[in-house]
Amino acid sequence: MPVSFCMVKKKAIASDETGAEEIVMLKKLLAPAAALLLVVAFLPYSYSGDPGITGSIVKDRERYYHRLKDMRAKDPQNAELSYRIANLYYSLKMEDEAIKEYRRTLKVNPEHEYAKWFLSKVLVSKGYLEEAFWLVRELIDKHRESAELYSSAGEILVKMDQSDAAREYFNRYDELKYGEKDGSKPIKTRSQPTTGNWKKMFY
Repeated sequence: MPVSFCMVKKKAIASDETGAEEIVMLKKLLAPAAALLLVVAFLPYSYSGDPGITGSIVKDRERYYHRLKDMRAKDPQNAELSYRIANLYYSLKMEDEAIKEYRRTLKVNPEHEYAKWFLSKVLVSKGYLEEAFWLVRELIDKHRESAELYSSAGEILVKMDQSDAAREYFNRYDELKYGEKDGSKPIKTRSQPTTGNWKKMFY
């Protein structure tokens, strides 16, 4: 009897351990799915950023659009909602509509930096170069150490046939990005990046 009782007890313990392992495994499998459902449910509240991400994340764009519009109707002074609508238009290559929504965003919140950045991109695409340049210039005034902003400003100036001004912005880009200053040799780095590619446009 004692031997039989021990065997039953061992089986029961083994069964409990197996059940516990299955529960842990099930929790691991369900956790990502639960998180995904949570993100989808609150997407209009939680998402903002690159319009390209809007295009890849949002599968049912029409439903997303109408949900944002309904939310904005209840809260018209919410700049973030207009910004997300603009991003959706941007991802759909509906540039005129995107411009209107980015402008609306900036009317409510003139300091919305992402709206300025992506509006400048759309304006360049539509040929409104001067306005696009000054939007980037405003961003540079706040982020003087951002190399990419100087590069963007330089590219716009090239399109405006402002070569001398563009050179200054590209020089500043190289200085911030690679350590090159005033046309001198770049500081050596581990990767030894190729600097001054923009110079091909002028020399």
